[in-house]
Amino acid sequence: MLILFVTLIIIQNACSLTCKDILDMPKNSKIKLYELETLQPKEIVDCISHLGRIKLNISEAEFIWNSIIKFYNEIPLIPDEILSCLHWVTIAIKPEEYQNLTLSNIDIITNFGLDYDLSNDQLVAIADRVREDFGAKQPEDYTVYDLTALRQILCAFQGSEIKRIHPKSYKEAALLVRKLKNCSDDVMEGFASLATHKDAFGPPENWKRETICILGGVVQYLSENVMSKLKKNLGNDILEEIDKDRTLEEECN
Repeated sequence: MLILFVTLIIIQNACSLTCKDILDMPKNSKIKLYELETLQPKEIVDCISHLGRIKLNISEAEFIWNSIIKFYNEIPLIPDEILSCLHWVTIAIKPEEYQNLTLSNIDIITNFGLDYDLSNDQLVAIADRVREDFGAKQPEDYTVYDLTALRQILCAFQGSEIKRIHPKSYKEAALLVRKLKNCSDDVMEGFASLATHKDAFGPPENWKRETICILGGVVQYLSENVMSKLKKNLGNDILEEIDKDRTLEEECN
């Protein structure tokens, strides 16, 4: 019986992948769930930055996340350097599990701010942790670097919080904000309010088509009165600028 048990362990180990095996795979190859299931928790932790870089389905992400928890025994013991490179593993974290995480530095927040198509409940849980953990910063303290890290998390904020962001910081991050997905009307109206501030883009009557291009979908949340003036000054087709994919301000010139 003992010999059989030892033999089974040897066979299992022989069939198990290691982190090195994964790193040796072709650059854009995607590891399958049955392959993940042969990895020991330590191998998964050692290879986490590689495993999360390509989109995972929920079963794959859950297996990796549960393996990480198993390796560290409990969620609060997972180190910052692991949390900061979860990437697509993030989709497996349940809203209630964020109560046991600490999102205290910019690298961790950057991971959770990327677009993984998280549920609203997940984003709300992340936003709650940011409010609690992020260096006692209030929205008015956020710099462009903070906004760049927060990204999709901003969509789970209240519009009243968005309005507290310094207009200059918003202006510097406007091209990023235009690419946010599924933000509530309340949040987008908050950004629209910032856009017209003198420290952002100033009075709409002074805007150019490039301004509309930079603001993107935020423009649609301006008041009807402002929109009428913009169309009168810049043409009825200004909303076409919203749909253009821009990543650099120079591309809107």
